[in-house]
Amino acid sequence: MRSIFLLCVVLAGAFVLAACGPSAGSAPTQPAAQKSIDVQVTMTEFKIEPSMTNFKAGVPYRFVVTNKGTVNHDFSISPPVMEGMAGMSSEDMHKNALAVIDAADLPPGATKTVDVTFTKPMSAGEMEFACHTSGHYESGMKVPMMVTQ
Repeated sequence: MRSIFLLCVVLAGAFVLAACGPSAGSAPTQPAAQKSIDVQVTMTEFKIEPSMTNFKAGVPYRFVVTNKGTVNHDFSISPPVMEGMAGMSSEDMHKNALAVIDAADLPPGATKTVDVTFTKPMSAGEMEFACHTSGHYESGMKVPMMVTQ
């Protein structure tokens, strides 16, 4: 009689534990997505002022770009322009960019965002923020930045 009682207690405990565990149809929980880091970027005539210039590969960033100037500006994140490339059109310069906001989308007073997660090793190393609106890059509208792994 005692062994039947003990067996009933063990079985009842097993049922309780099974009820507390995950159900057979439930999916495993996914890790929460990493929250992006906001980077403020202010653009004026021939000047770009980012809130930071050092970035880590694999981390999501949201670039919040505000045009506080009096003319349209474009915004790009790309490898530095090589010698002899400065005269290229903005369309050609944007072909190698990781992120672009077109000048038509960034008139005076506008704010636009672009999300970037730098990949390893594709974007690791020296990069730059730049405006390739005609004559702006040549007038110094660029800021070096660094992406590390």
